[in-house]
Amino acid sequence: MIGTREARRRAGTLLAAVAVLGVVGMAACGDDDDIVAPIGAVRVFADSSFNFATLHTFAMPDTVAHFAPLTGVPLDVTRQFDQTILTQVRADFIARGYVQETNPAQNRPDFVVLVGASATENFNAWVSYSWYPYYGYYSGWGWYAPGFNSGWSISYPWYATVGVVAYQRGTVVVTIVPTSDVQVNPLTRDIKAVWAGVATGLLNPDVNPSLTQDVIQAAINQMFVLSPYLVNTP
Repeated sequence: MIGTREARRRAGTLLAAVAVLGVVGMAACGDDDDIVAPIGAVRVFADSSFNFATLHTFAMPDTVAHFAPLTGVPLDVTRQFDQTILTQVRADFIARGYVQETNPAQNRPDFVVLVGASATENFNAWVSYSWYPYYGYYSGWGWYAPGFNSGWSISYPWYATVGVVAYQRGTVVVTIVPTSDVQVNPLTRDIKAVWAGVATGLLNPDVNPSLTQDVIQAAINQMFVLSPYLVNTP
């Protein structure tokens, strides 16, 4: 039961392993060297040039996408905690004053929240990829005409600073995509992320053999603790 001494101990164990990273604050090791993220770390990345005060309403697909390897067979990642992850992410945004758009298919939200987990070892994050196969099903994209397709990719502004980061299987990634950039630059066929929270190996049974709901919630909460600029300001 959340709130018990055991729950607090488990949450404390996770947070004790948290490695704090400031906004776009990690230097790349080199153009040809991937950074290997420490297991059990919670980190955040953000576009330092973006004005987060412009964000007020959000939409969010109802699925935790599993990022499969480009080649080979995906490694199973538990879906036992999918609803816990989605519920906690939504609750943390609402707690910061953001309002969830109830009809995003018709009314454009200020940003879309994408939630995924790596289904491969050494998942290379921050490399531009086609996000459509993972999130294209979502009816909430209806506000954009003529519509998205598999030709669209997602990019991360902090890639130039941090380079490629390799994450272990079961890493949870929460991403903010502002819709204003899509509206202004439709010809680029690229949607730009402005923030991402990462919990390394969170759903990996080798790292967390007795994973519980409170550990999941603590990791997601920590993403927001590390992001004080994520707040809906009038």
